[in-house]
Amino acid sequence: MAIGGWDVKVNRNGKAAAMTADQLQALLNAAPSPRYRALWTLQRLTAARISEALSLTWADVAGGKVTYRRATTKTQRTRQVPQADALRAALDQYRTEWTSEYGHSPAPTEVLFPAAGSTTSPMTRQAADKALRATCQRLGLEGISLHSFRRTAAQDAVKRGVPLHHVQALTGHQSLGSLGEYLSATESEVLAAIHG
Repeated sequence: MAIGGWDVKVNRNGKAAAMTADQLQALLNAAPSPRYRALWTLQRLTAARISEALSLTWADVAGGKVTYRRATTKTQRTRQVPQADALRAALDQYRTEWTSEYGHSPAPTEVLFPAAGSTTSPMTRQAADKALRATCQRLGLEGISLHSFRRTAAQDAVKRGVPLHHVQALTGHQSLGSLGEYLSATESEVLAAIHG
């Protein structure tokens, strides 16, 4: 089940592929644990870079927003993303799972996605990548990486007609030029542009 596109990631080279809604749903359904399901949902619905998502504490997802602190963002700017209903529900369900796993309700300073044996140290990027690659392999998905959730969020928003400056506010890109790197066209879309 390869993903369409011209410049997809192969052997960790190239650009991360955007996912279809069916591919994303299959991935979420096959997640190895509630932790990864919540992580992938959060990344998709907030266009988060993996490093931003892994650094979140429970305080950062309080009050109906996800706050990516400037110390953890590539642009060194704080970014807040409102929680859509689907994300709020996913976080509520994950909080229940987290509480059950660790035997207490999470404190505001504890991380959302902890490393094994900790509640204050985040999971590593390598652990997140390993889980995603294993799940994609089981499903036969190619070209997907941890950055695919971010790329999918941007491309889906543009396809729905969301103005670019609104997409830029979601993703936190400093310029429309850097956002443009996320927006690719299929061969049929390019042909349609040529032929009108």
